[in-house]
Amino acid sequence: FVRSPDVWFDDGTIILQAENTLFRAYRGVLAAQSSIFRDTFSIPQPEEQETFDGCLVVKVHDSAPDFRLFLLATHDAGYLTTHPADGMETLARLLRLATKYDVEHIRIRMSSILSTIYPSTLAGWLARSTTPGYETAEGQDLLALSLATEHALLPVLPGVYLAACGYRHSFIVASGVIDLKAKTTCMTAQENFELLWARSLFYGLYHGPDDNSCQDATNGFECDRARLEFLGRDGLPGLEGVFPCAIAWDDLEVCNPCKASAQNKFNEASERLWNHLPSLFSLPEWEVL
Repeated sequence: FVRSPDVWFDDGTIILQAENTLFRAYRGVLAAQSSIFRDTFSIPQPEEQETFDGCLVVKVHDSAPDFRLFLLATHDAGYLTTHPADGMETLARLLRLATKYDVEHIRIRMSSILSTIYPSTLAGWLARSTTPGYETAEGQDLLALSLATEHALLPVLPGVYLAACGYRHSFIVASGVIDLKAKTTCMTAQENFELLWARSLFYGLYHGPDDNSCQDATNGFECDRARLEFLGRDGLPGLEGVFPCAIAWDDLEVCNPCKASAQNKFNEASERLWNHLPSLFSLPEWEVL
């Protein structure tokens, strides 16, 4: 067996074995945070129970690197702040062990990070950012989808699905991270979303102001022509460019009232589409989530 170089407290009261690595930790610290360990430690141990260096040895069925990370997070109150980890893989490892051993504060912290990366409001999504240390690399949105589904993190599911839908069908199909149901949901939602997007935004860009406030001297003809040229030249963005969507408003050569109307209708359509987002993935409404 190998002693862990950084999770070995000389005055520790319990030794935990993960694979061939031994960790010397504090029984009370684990029991205070984890109901699973609290219950385990409360069970009377047989006299022939294995010991090492005067401490009881408890075997856990986790990988040594994952369990090391878990112990560091439970034994150092500031660890998750001072060591923001290195990506979605680390977040996944911590979330799974925090759920397995019922350590609520780690689970809440990991869930909060996912909520930052995948906000549940349109305003939050448009200002979307990632928590330092947990930036998502290509394909890791699918890992996030697997995590959100596995751990029933309902508020982040629509956003995670939306991000996952930005991938090509071939990439989604080849993924070994999400199951067949999630793959089917993503690919079906892609088609439905793009249709709704095109319908709602095309209406806003094609039609002029509802109050007939167009200031075009040709009775609206020139603004109508400019809108059609704009749509024909730039078209509508694909799913991966929807939220946020960069419309080149400076290229829309219409009068000011027509441009203001198009921008307002664009914003209204975006809000309606965001509100409709959960239903595209067969999820309850935002309020329920």
